[in-house]
Parts: sequence; structure tokens; C-alpha cells
Amino acid sequence: MKKFFGNFENYIMAFGLTVMTFITVINVISRKFLGLSMSFLEELTTSMFILITLLGAAAAAKRGGHLGLSVLTDLLPKKFQKYVSLVTWAVAAFFSVYLIRYGLVMVKGEIAMGITTPSLGWPEWWFGMFLPVGGIFILLRFTEWTIKAFKQSDKEGK
Repeated sequence: MKKFFGNFENYIMAFGLTVMTFITVINVISRKFLGLSMSFLEELTTSMFILITLLGAAAAAKRGGHLGLSVLTDLLPKKFQKYVSLVTWAVAAFFSVYLIRYGLVMVKGEIAMGITTPSLGWPEWWFGMFLPVGGIFILLRFTEWTIKAFKQSDKEGK
């Protein structure tokens, strides 16, 4: 179970990418051979792309795969390098909290106004929830990475 939750965003991304690929192929074939475009499929593809992008950022954070200034960090003594990860976490936390807060305000507005998607007529907030959910995953994974960096630094310091 721990492995499942440890890779939860990877499973969602794999499912989303599969769905995106499938519906995009259907839309391309429909356009090419039937001469009609199914705009509702484009809505789904765009929404899945947003979700996959945010979860991909979280997955990269978990692995420490975000672009960093390792050239500068590597010049610092080992005992100070963990503090750079703390600064990285602070910036990521600020960004994540902004995503969560802005996303929730956006979703509340979409619910209050009863906004629906143009083609499908589905509530827009269903897709708007991807923003705060993605922010939560990014915050969790950056926190996990920072704790791991501190533990590793403490082990190396002994």
C-alpha cells in the first residue's frame, strides 16, 4: 500500500496520458476521414494536460528532478547544502500555497456562477479542481524531498 501511495501521481499520469492519447487519436481520425472535429474531446485533452503537468511537477519534486543551481550548491560545504534545499522548499511551498489558494478561489467562483464547459456542459469546477489538487501534490512531494535531503545530509555528516 505504501508503494501505491508513494507513486500515486505516476498512476494518475499514466492513466491520463493513455486517455489523452486515445481521444486525440480518435479526434484526428474523425477529422481526417469524417471531416468533423469533436470539440468535446479537445476539452478533455486540455484538462488532462493540465492535470498531468501539475502531477509531473510533483513527481519530479519527489525525485529531486527540478532544475536547480547545483553548480552553486556543489561549491558549498556538505553541511550547508541542506539549507539550500530548505530555501528551495520555501519557494516551492510559496508557489504551491498560491496554486492551492488561487485554485480554490477559482473553483468557488465557478461553482457560484454555475459555469459549465462549452462543449460537454459539465461543471467547470470539476476541471478547476486540478489546480489545487496539483498544488497539494507539489507541496507534499517537495516536503518529502526536503526531509529526505536533511536525513541524507545528517547521515553523511556523521
